[in-house]
Amino acid sequence: MLTIVFDFRELTSRTAFYHHLVQHSHCPQAFGNNLDALWDWLTGGMTLPAVFRLENLSCVTDELTPVLAVLHEASAALDGRLSLMSGAPAGEVSQRDRPAPSD
Repeated sequence: MLTIVFDFRELTSRTAFYHHLVQHSHCPQAFGNNLDALWDWLTGGMTLPAVFRLENLSCVTDELTPVLAVLHEASAALDGRLSLMSGAPAGEVSQRDRPAPSD
């Protein structure tokens, strides 16, 4: 199963989001870099099932709000074959969130 982590502290523009998606989902380099191309890839091109972990949603910029809307709409249309998860799975702590070791 394909799992991709989207960290919105690092992905602050649509260009960065699309580049990350292309790199990690085996999307063709000719991806259209727009919302229609995103919809087409999610619902007809990408291998499913897939899980997208959406981290640091509080950092989402206004530019990325429509991208998240497409992700949610595609997830609903795909009857659970595209799962969107926020943050780390239960029981998992990301490396960034671990407390610093005390001396």
